[in-house]
Amino acid sequence: MASKGDKGVLAPQAQRLYADGHSLSSIADQLDVSVTSLARWKADSKIPSQTMDEWDRARSQKRGNIQRLRDLFEDQLAYLEDLNAGDRSSAMMDTLSKLGSLLEKWDKMEKAQRVAEEVVKIVEKAGVTAETTANIRSNILGIGA
Repeated sequence: MASKGDKGVLAPQAQRLYADGHSLSSIADQLDVSVTSLARWKADSKIPSQTMDEWDRARSQKRGNIQRLRDLFEDQLAYLEDLNAGDRSSAMMDTLSKLGSLLEKWDKMEKAQRVAEEVVKIVEKAGVTAETTANIRSNILGIGA
């Protein structure tokens, strides 16, 4: 379990993981911190005049940015489809290609993250030691501390 003074290092990592869509229990397992500590850190980040704490705000902003990028891609695709082939410039097509590539990478990362979390759950249920689970997370799946 993490030591009392580790909050300064672990809280920013935990917030990033939370913004990426991880649950508090998943973050607790990855960072070896109690769910209670994470919930307290999350609650401590709330500014009294705000409706959301900083963790929820970061999560919603990240999802909002991805959705905005998806919307932009769809708008640009529809615009280019409405143009005659001769009116489409290489710069327009390059921009669309780059947006599409970025969205595809994000989708693959989100899917890989979900699969990795499921693999870890299955391995833990099978009774594999915590050390082996940590090695699987970091060496095979590329997640964890």
